Amino acid sequence: MLLKRTLCASVLMAPLTALGATPAFADDPHPLPDNPDIVIGYENETETFRAKVTPPLVTMACRPGNVSYRVSSYSNSHKAVGPTQSNHNGTSRAATSTFSATVSGTISIAWNVSGSLKVDRLVAGAEVATGVNLSASLTASLGNSIAVPTPPRRTTTATYGVWRKKTKGSYHVCPQKPRKVTAWTPWRVGWYVKQR
Repeated sequence: MLLKRTLCASVLMAPLTALGATPAFADDPHPLPDNPDIVIGYENETETFRAKVTPPLVTMACRPGNVSYRVSSYSNSHKAVGPTQSNHNGTSRAATSTFSATVSGTISIAWNVSGSLKVDRLVAGAEVATGVNLSASLTASLGNSIAVPTPPRRTTTATYGVWRKKTKGSYHVCPQKPRKVTAWTPWRVGWYVKQR
């Protein structure tokens, strides 16, 4: 995981910065230079963060039909659009690997329970918890590319798609019993990059 963080930081700084650069935090990835719509990061569904706003201690009045989604924790998740691309640097010097999107596609919000849920409530609850703007769906379009420094004798892989916030919380339709729901809400178009 540390290698992935270090790679993320090095790609976002000056070209061919040493891989020993300060790591970028998983919860705060940065846009690519000259391409603010593309965010690079690493998959970290196993690294969870507490919701930025905790649910209030006092329960609000329950009006029949009211819907809320209160998130307790979240993580970052990448959904691929198209195949993973790979480049091996077999030389003794650092090289730049350039990857370009080969397909486009739309990623929509998803959840882990059966039945229909109110999408606007899922999005709103996830936004409060994560502190970022989210969408019901995002389209990863063609025409995006990324240049990554690849050290000697190493392989860089890059997957294009949509970064999502994976949230875990309580979905409540008043006066029914709350359900535990995990939702994947589209956040930013971007790349999942790693090296080995």
